[in-house]
Amino acid sequence: MTIHVPTDAIVVGVDGSEQSWEALRWAARAADAADRPLHLLHAEGALMSPYQMTVTEDPIDNICDEALGVVAHHHPNLAVSWSQPSESPVPALVDASAVASEIVLGSRGTGAVRGAVLGSVTTQVSASAHCPVVVVRHALSDRQQRGSIVVGVDARPDGVAALDFAFAEAERRGLPLVAVLCWQLDRMDFASGVPMPGGDMKSIHRHYRTILESALVDGRSRHPKVQVTGDVVCAPSTSALVERSASASLLVVGTRGHHELAGLVLGSVSQGAIRRSHCPVAVVPAVHIGHAKRTNHQHSTA
Repeated sequence: MTIHVPTDAIVVGVDGSEQSWEALRWAARAADAADRPLHLLHAEGALMSPYQMTVTEDPIDNICDEALGVVAHHHPNLAVSWSQPSESPVPALVDASAVASEIVLGSRGTGAVRGAVLGSVTTQVSASAHCPVVVVRHALSDRQQRGSIVVGVDARPDGVAALDFAFAEAERRGLPLVAVLCWQLDRMDFASGVPMPGGDMKSIHRHYRTILESALVDGRSRHPKVQVTGDVVCAPSTSALVERSASASLLVVGTRGHHELAGLVLGSVSQGAIRRSHCPVAVVPAVHIGHAKRTNHQHSTA
């Protein structure tokens, strides 16, 4: 039977690499815990003529078959579907993100398509997806599985969306939340003799603490059960977040990119987090259109 990618599914890109298997295991656990369907996507990226068979007529390939077996063994009651779109991985995954709740990818390997570099696929999908993209580098340690969710805080729209996502995940998982606001002194201020706000470091720290507490008000009111710790740090954002990811179960950041006609750019903090984090990273777009439209991926149910 052929159907569309299930609405609100967790979609995971698989390619047979060890990183994609780890992403598959992470996605299956997340889908099972959240009672959401899981969809496996393996894009071959082959160009097909109009006279060739469509992807829905092709038999299941070895990678999808093995992935289905892994999920069925560990999560026998989980609703699972799969697709093998003929298009390249980035448009296939971005298209799926329009109805998915999350996209899950490994951090390296050949990507969701043979012959593609996953680093570039991960970066492009994270920048342009309509839903959060979770990038999994390796298995979590026992300590990390019980660790807090760490989120980078700022006032930009994607920063607000990242904070909303982090609160919801912390509540769903029953984990504490650590909200980190980073700031840095402007060296040009020292060079030009411009006085610092309040005249001393303690005053500056209090200033940013007030900003952080204000950013947390809405989340605390909507998720009163979540234990929240605010952390104000004078340090580069990427370094501070990566350091805290060592004991975290999930690091959440915004895209912090720029949507341009020429393409989509993932922000430097998000890129740095994906490359260096010790735990999975969720990259959250400013607007999650979610169920605004459905994709035309067709697949068979398992």
